[in-house]
Parts: sequence; C-alpha cells; structure tokens
Amino acid sequence: MPEGVLFGVGVGPGDPELLTLKAVNVLKRADVVCIPQSHRHKESTAYAIASEHLPQEYNLLALFFPMTRVREELEKSWEQSCAKVREQLELGKRVVFLTIGDPMLYSTYIYLSKQLQEEGYRTEIVPGIPSFCAAAAAAGFPLGEGEGKIAIIPWGPDTKASPQELKQFDNLVLMKVSPYLETIREALAEAGFLKDSVFVDKCGYEEEEIRDFSSLNDKEKTREFSYFSLILARRERS
Repeated sequence: MPEGVLFGVGVGPGDPELLTLKAVNVLKRADVVCIPQSHRHKESTAYAIASEHLPQEYNLLALFFPMTRVREELEKSWEQSCAKVREQLELGKRVVFLTIGDPMLYSTYIYLSKQLQEEGYRTEIVPGIPSFCAAAAAAGFPLGEGEGKIAIIPWGPDTKASPQELKQFDNLVLMKVSPYLETIREALAEAGFLKDSVFVDKCGYEEEEIRDFSSLNDKEKTREFSYFSLILARRERS
C-alpha cells in the first residue's frame, strides 16, 4: 500500500486565476479533498476555487471547525478532524486540505498538520497567495519599502494593538477587521496611520471593494462587512 500524504493547499484569496501551477498539479492527483467549514452545509469558497482542477473521481471530506474561542470546543473539533484524515492516510490516500490564502497563515490546517506530523504521517505544504498581498496589488498599495517594518495583526478583543505599539512599525496589515472599524480608526488616527490607509473587502471576488479607509462615514463604519475584509496602512512621514 502506498504511503498516505496530507497536502495543505493554499488556493489564494478568491480569484481562481491566482491559483498556483503547483497547487493545480496536486489537485489533479487528489484522492480525498478536505473542506474546512465553520458552518455546516455552508458552501466552501476554497472548494469552488479548486473544483475545476480536481480529477473525475475523488472523495469529499467535510471537516467542521466552529468559530469559537472556547478551547475545549476547538480541541474537540481538531481531534475529530484528525481522526477522519488519519483514517484516509492509513489507506494510503493523497489527502488535500484546501485553505483560502496560504496554509501557514491563520489556517486551520496548521493544527491538523502539527498533530499528524507528531504521529509520523507525511505532510506537504503548497503555499498560496495571502489575501493582503492580493489586496496590496489590487489597491496599488506597497506593503513594504526599503527597510520599513511591517506588522500583521489579526484584530480582535485579545489581539488588538495600542497606538503606541503601532508606532513601532512603518506599515500595517490588519486582518479580521469588520466588527472593529471604529476602534481601528481611532487607533490609526492616534498612531499617525489614518491618512494613508485603505480598506479592502472580498479581494478577488466579484463583490471586491477598495476604499480609502479614512473616508468611511459613520453609517459604513457600523455596516457588517465580510470576514475577508482587511486594512492596509502606512505611517505618515514627518
């Protein structure tokens, strides 16, 4: 029996044309395709991007990862998913785990690969284009120049940064920003980033939206944007 392999495949930010050639080659030879889901029965964006490159015959394996901060619930879902993937690897299958963006950047693949690697299973990673790189290209917004320092911050109740912390960097990438736009606006203004900031939502999708972040009005700041929204910002030059 051949050795089973788990592939973490990044499918990019949303535009199917940003799927890499290596990703396509791995998808074409998949035996099992894993779709991570935060809501049961919800359509998978990653699967929609990858589907046209999959072989005629393969098994689809939905893995449920709830959107929660409760550690016990997360660990339970990780172990359940590991068990399903482990079963396929024991059968010698080529298992592809699809991720939006890159598998090693805030991806649920990280938890599975760590556990299965420790158990001796073979894993491989196919990098994908991160959302903020695609957003920077779409907005014509350089992420880093010269020796400028860059911070990547997933904004949230436990991970937000103070204006003093932001001032340590020249460029910012703020992710998962939708619920916190007013708080972020205040922090960027105090740290000297607001005048040169851009808000990007659903980059690579038909509904893509690119805006000067400082121009969002009060109504828009309370509007519910997608999970895929982010902010790019540069510190004002003195």
